[in-house]
Amino acid sequence: MSLQFIIGRAGSGKSTLLYKNLIDTSMNNLDKNILAVVPEQFSMETQKQILTMINEEYGLGGSFNIEVTSLNRLAYLIFEEQGIINYKVMDDLGKSLVIRKVLEQCKKELIIYKNKTAMPGFVEKVKSVLSELKQYYISDTDMDNMLDLCGRRPALYHKLKDILVIRKAFDEYIQDKMITTEDVLEIFCKYVGQSEIIKNTYFYFDSFTGFTPIQYKVLELLMKYSKGVMVSITLPENEKDFTTFNKYELFSLSKETIAKLKTLAKRNNVNINETLIAGEGKVPYRIKNNKALCHIEENIFRNKKLEKTENYNDAIEIYSLPNPRSEVAFVVAKISDLIVNKNYRYNDIAIITGDMANYYIYLEEELKKYDIPAFIDHKRDISSNPFVDGIIAVLDVIAMDFSYDAVMRMLRLNLLEINRNDIDVFENYIRRFGRRGFKSYSAKWEKCYKGFEERLVTVNNVREKIYNDILALRTTLKDKKATIKDFTLALYNFILSTNMEKRINDYVDMFEKDNKPELSKEYQQIYGVIILMLERIVDLMGEETVSPKEYVEILKAGFLEAKVGIIPPGLDTLMVGDIERTRLKDTKKIIFFLGVNDGIIPKMATNGGIITDSDRDFLKADEKEGFVLAPTARENIFKQKVYLYSLLAKPTEKVILTLSKTDNAGKTLRKSYLISDLQKMFSDLKIKDEEKYANSLEEITTKREALDYIAANAGEYKSGKEDRLFEVLCSVLYDDADAKKCLKLIKKGTFYKGRQPYLSRENARKLYEDKENIGITRLEKYAACAYSQFLRNGLKLGERREYEIAAYDIGNLYHEVINKFFVNVQKEGLHWENLEKETYNAILNNCVVDTMENYENDALDSSARNIFIKNQVRETAEKTIDVLIRHIDSGDFVPSEYELRITHGRIDRVDTYEKNNEIFVKVIDYKSGTTEFNVTDTFFGMQMQLMVYLKDAMEFEKKKNPDKTVLPGAGLYFHIQNPYIDRPDIRKVREEYRKKGTKETVSDEELMEEKVQDEQYKCYRMSGLVNSDFNVIEAIDKELSQATGNSKIIKVGTTKTGLSSRSTVIESNNYMKFINHVYDMAENMRKDIIDGNIQINPTENACTYCPYGGVCGFDLKVGDRYRQLEKLDLKQVISRLNTEKNKGE
Repeated sequence: MSLQFIIGRAGSGKSTLLYKNLIDTSMNNLDKNILAVVPEQFSMETQKQILTMINEEYGLGGSFNIEVTSLNRLAYLIFEEQGIINYKVMDDLGKSLVIRKVLEQCKKELIIYKNKTAMPGFVEKVKSVLSELKQYYISDTDMDNMLDLCGRRPALYHKLKDILVIRKAFDEYIQDKMITTEDVLEIFCKYVGQSEIIKNTYFYFDSFTGFTPIQYKVLELLMKYSKGVMVSITLPENEKDFTTFNKYELFSLSKETIAKLKTLAKRNNVNINETLIAGEGKVPYRIKNNKALCHIEENIFRNKKLEKTENYNDAIEIYSLPNPRSEVAFVVAKISDLIVNKNYRYNDIAIITGDMANYYIYLEEELKKYDIPAFIDHKRDISSNPFVDGIIAVLDVIAMDFSYDAVMRMLRLNLLEINRNDIDVFENYIRRFGRRGFKSYSAKWEKCYKGFEERLVTVNNVREKIYNDILALRTTLKDKKATIKDFTLALYNFILSTNMEKRINDYVDMFEKDNKPELSKEYQQIYGVIILMLERIVDLMGEETVSPKEYVEILKAGFLEAKVGIIPPGLDTLMVGDIERTRLKDTKKIIFFLGVNDGIIPKMATNGGIITDSDRDFLKADEKEGFVLAPTARENIFKQKVYLYSLLAKPTEKVILTLSKTDNAGKTLRKSYLISDLQKMFSDLKIKDEEKYANSLEEITTKREALDYIAANAGEYKSGKEDRLFEVLCSVLYDDADAKKCLKLIKKGTFYKGRQPYLSRENARKLYEDKENIGITRLEKYAACAYSQFLRNGLKLGERREYEIAAYDIGNLYHEVINKFFVNVQKEGLHWENLEKETYNAILNNCVVDTMENYENDALDSSARNIFIKNQVRETAEKTIDVLIRHIDSGDFVPSEYELRITHGRIDRVDTYEKNNEIFVKVIDYKSGTTEFNVTDTFFGMQMQLMVYLKDAMEFEKKKNPDKTVLPGAGLYFHIQNPYIDRPDIRKVREEYRKKGTKETVSDEELMEEKVQDEQYKCYRMSGLVNSDFNVIEAIDKELSQATGNSKIIKVGTTKTGLSSRSTVIESNNYMKFINHVYDMAENMRKDIIDGNIQINPTENACTYCPYGGVCGFDLKVGDRYRQLEKLDLKQVISRLNTEKNKGE
């Protein structure tokens, strides 16, 4: 019955002194038990250190009466001694599952959290608070006392009331079935006094930073009943005689621990032996030769003025990097350099971070890149493992009734082992036809589209496999009487049917062959963890009944809790740890601290916990009760300082800190207070900015790093940039067989020239059959990029059609409705001037209904969206038709043809105007987009439609009227739209009205309506090319003959001296030259296509919306260039046309 402390500064040798006492006691008391008690994660390292010391001191391989254990494992040892074998301990996984269940059961009794039980993360919060109450020994009676205390704080009162309801429901659910891990020590306390093992044991506690109330209770009983208890605590010798302390000072936790243990010892009449001091009067042995690190250990985080020194001798380095990823890349490259060029071992170095969750993925990636053996002290959850994700995906398919997303996620995870090409074909089909729902999957699919007939067999084979493989599982999950046990058994049988265990083992073998030990170890555990979790679910709630959706949520919660641990791969291994979890037992020469930013150091307080910091302060502050709860965020900051202090005293040579300028989302980050404190301690300590860290031969230390540099800079080298380092690395690596293969791949990618510029004529003719069938739209695509046209029209590579109404569908509907309307009016022999509104509406409604009922995209029938689209189409068509009629009434051109089929397409409308035995032809092409006439694009072939259509329409008219002269009138784009106009300022409108000299009185509302309609009408001005003959212009818009200004119909204007300079007009003779130029160009393009031209030669805008970027490999970074077109105005085009004409003559 004794208590003794070992104290000392960080690195002073406390553990060594404690283990020396432990070993000496063991050798002198061979009939006694000697137990070293440490936190669970330090068991292996402690065993190794004790065995090494026994060998050095006594020349022995070990001692039979020494054992290293944790508090929980000690409890199980005593349970076994006392014959207690019926306690089934629930882990975090089981706890989450039970909490999820009881929340549903007691939801109606809750006040604050009634509607929050299903919120993401709420189960985790409840689990955390229930664990805290257990760990801090808060009973139901204590909870009642808390409620009495909270009368003046209703929010806290109702919160605690809800927690008590949930806790009682939880305890009732697991009563006589299981206990939680927090219950283990509480039950252990009941048997300590009865244990003969305890009475015959010396206990040595090491590596604890403090104890919870239940742990203090255990220590109290061990002091009372055991041979003796020794505890090591970090506390400098000059502070050992404290009487009081500030809870926010660096060593407050140590002082609090000593004070509490002394109080417990005195209460139980336990002897308190003289405190031993490790390294008394000496500088910690690890850093005795390093003045800078000694200075840090003596001064950091003390409540005193920091002493400045210049003696840091590069023992401290601070680097600033752009972001976390570059931080990790920099640190790992540094470590590689230390190993390769400075003769360090991996075991000499450690990486520590305060944000393992964020840095883990980058660390894993970079360490693999450099082939560095590392142990990352971080347990991985298995929810992202493809086999686990596949199980959830299958259940989601059932719960979501075979929705597209659920089915495709399941197939992509390949749980059903279906060929990937077949999956691609299947995906295209279900996206195109909107296949979803179990009923749909139960019958053969017959619907097909052109060119897909042969693949329909594949689609049905995949459909049938999905249906058959899932049917039994779905049948069970849809049985309302089935229990969780039934669900789980059905899921287990499904897992067996997928041969999952063998497939996982195949991955294990593959990872071992590929030298990926971490993945191999992870996959070795996956199947066992899955099956264990299913067993836990059945044990905990097998007889419960839930919906399939709830069952999926239970599984998801379980998989999030399930973790796999990775054993360190070897003795010479880089240690990667967390500030709070990791304790470095081995001496390290260099420690890297990643992420030394505000929010990480100190750790940002997590908001949204059930018991907030203000709640804790209130409950702790009560003079009568003074409830002990988990630390607040502020208290945790000081606790983190203790961890940092210990870690900063661990290295013998150097501390290297890195920080990020921005986070992964680009948000600016600030440096941590730790950096500020260090800079206050050292006069010349600067932050080094490292934007690029691999820019010299000395800084590239591995083959992989060299290849990364070559790959990253190959494009610039190809473009002509001089790079001697690039050339040296290529030369060095060329003699390495493996590196040579990589160099060839980099070269192939960098100097990639695309496909052959020409197909054989034979193959081209097989693809295109007849050049006469090559329409204008295809030719425009060809003019923009020959290779894009080849992929789209030759190989028929198209973007996947979706089961939805796309923008082009809406455009097609507008076209159809408007054309049908004019055709029907013409068939009925009606005239625009006397078309009654009732007749107008009837024709329009019939056109809308007929168009939508017969439209090829059956997605129109799939939802209420049909009604919205129908109204949208009708409203826009009505507005557009009104304008078109008004345009017709405003001139002398008369519609002669609608939907005129010609050799190279279909013209929406052809109008004619006849005068003096001359017929002028005007073509109008309806556009639902924002296409505007562009003279440059027309000249070079990207916008040929109007010119070619005008040529064909003129020839059509010539055949009808062989004795008359047919001339070009205009080629125009008309935008189908329903423009929205903001209400104008009535004062300005009234002023405009006054200037017109109108004397008629008009109300503001009427004036406003007139102005809005006028502005809307202007939005419909047609762009295109118009014959400059004023008779033609007047025949399009009569108003231009009456006043100067801009036409409201076409983009032509007049001034006092004639047509405005901005008018796109052209004289008849030149118009014909332009038309013939475009027509001849179209014919030449057809010939080129048939001849097999498939060059990758895009114009500057051709790639903007092109879906084939991933196929052609066009890349400006590796030297590819756009085909530059000269920007021409109409005058320059006319000049070029006349030059061509003269050359032709």
